[in-house]
Amino acid sequence: MKLTSIFIVVASLFYFMMGFATQSINSALPAIAVELEMNHSMTGLVLGLPSLLYQVAVIVAAALSRKSGPFLSASLGISCITFSVIFMALSRTYYTFLIGRLLFGFGLGATEISIALGVSQLAFKRTGGVLNSVYSFFALGSIVAPLVVSAVLTETNMWNVPILIAAALFLVVVFLSWTVWKKAAKESLSDVEKRRITLPRDSMFWLVAAGGLLYVGYEVGLFSWLSSFAYEEKLLPLRMASLTTSILALGLFVGRIVTGVVVDKFGLQRTLVVLGTISLAGFSIAFFAGNSILLSLGVFITGLGFSGTFPTLQAIIVSGYRQNRETVLAIFAAAGSVGAVTTNILVGGVSDRTNLAYGMSVIGVQIAAALLIFISMYLIQRKRKKLATP
Repeated sequence: MKLTSIFIVVASLFYFMMGFATQSINSALPAIAVELEMNHSMTGLVLGLPSLLYQVAVIVAAALSRKSGPFLSASLGISCITFSVIFMALSRTYYTFLIGRLLFGFGLGATEISIALGVSQLAFKRTGGVLNSVYSFFALGSIVAPLVVSAVLTETNMWNVPILIAAALFLVVVFLSWTVWKKAAKESLSDVEKRRITLPRDSMFWLVAAGGLLYVGYEVGLFSWLSSFAYEEKLLPLRMASLTTSILALGLFVGRIVTGVVVDKFGLQRTLVVLGTISLAGFSIAFFAGNSILLSLGVFITGLGFSGTFPTLQAIIVSGYRQNRETVLAIFAAAGSVGAVTTNILVGGVSDRTNLAYGMSVIGVQIAAALLIFISMYLIQRKRKKLATP
């Protein structure tokens, strides 16, 4: 099997398992909070603080990739995630669970930037399509996880069963990732050409970074808090509330399949505007829903809007800044992690002072702000095309 093919397989399996592990935690969050005695602020720290370690990992992985290529750092990152999932599953206190989450964030940061660098180094022609296709497996894992959680979560003390399942499956992904590294080393793809570390000066890059900050914030925030919101504010039963993230992920999965096919032809910036509009409409329906049917519809539409946003933003970075890809991807990833930690801490803090509904309004404001950024990006790109046309 060619390196490009096995790389796509491993990247897809990784994102499937990331979706499965992340949503296993998020879907079981109400039960975890009960068993580990967490209030909203403590929950916000568990969800948000790992993003700080994510930023550290991004810098470390970017530096390592310049010396040894992205495939080694990806394997190390996946190994770290596997250990963290095992650690969380065996945790019995808030602080040990928090340590596991911090390690999880570090491994995720190292792996995500390494996969993006791998896509850039292998120089796929349809960058937007490749990244959307790979990320669609995150959505698929996110669909499956809440179903597993709903099936086993008969008592709150069963919260760690799906996480143990995730740990076992991650061991397979670790083995395959090291296979990719060995194959890349044999083909001498670990040597990265020397390039100066420079920062882009054009406005498009910084708008992409700002859009990434907001998007990662509201996507991670909604996935993290949706089950709790459905349980506490919409008064759904615990097992039904845990399935709401599956509905969100289903929209994400369907949307990424469609986006992966059309994004390169439709245009990256124009796609972002459409996705941002759908996200705002879906979130509004879910937020104000008076029954479970409207809530489910709104959540699904929101997932459709979320679907291709992150991989499309990343495609703009990967395809437009290949000469300093480690630097720009590190900035983009770090911006996203700032969004994740800020959103989760804000939602938790506001919810403790008022209620979870007010806390969730933070996410709605972020979606609206991101849409304005996407519109600005589209207008700038359209203006540049007009100026480039003789």
